[in-house]
Amino acid sequence: MSTNYYLRTADTAADSEGVHLGQYAAGGFTFRAHPDRGVTDYSTWRAQLDSGEIVSESGGTITRGEMILIAAEQSRIPSWVERGTTHSGGAGFYDMDGRRWLTVEFC
Repeated sequence: MSTNYYLRTADTAADSEGVHLGQYAAGGFTFRAHPDRGVTDYSTWRAQLDSGEIVSESGGTITRGEMILIAAEQSRIPSWVERGTTHSGGAGFYDMDGRRWLTVEFC
């Protein structure tokens, strides 16, 4: 089972899910990077959480703190991951703390 998380801001259209924050799946969290919005690291990813309402794909609302816990607790990185490397044909990367990121849409 997987769960996607989104940020809905005042600019989010009524028929839009919002800005994709990431996905919990198979015991881990994959962060969604948005280079066009300047979100390419954990600090800016966290900062954007203050700009709207965080919702799961099922429609439930969660707090900023809950989102951070979900991402942190579910970001267990296997020991074989090389920090700073790319994956998914270059569309993704592992940051220096081992967090998995994708720069393209996924679900």
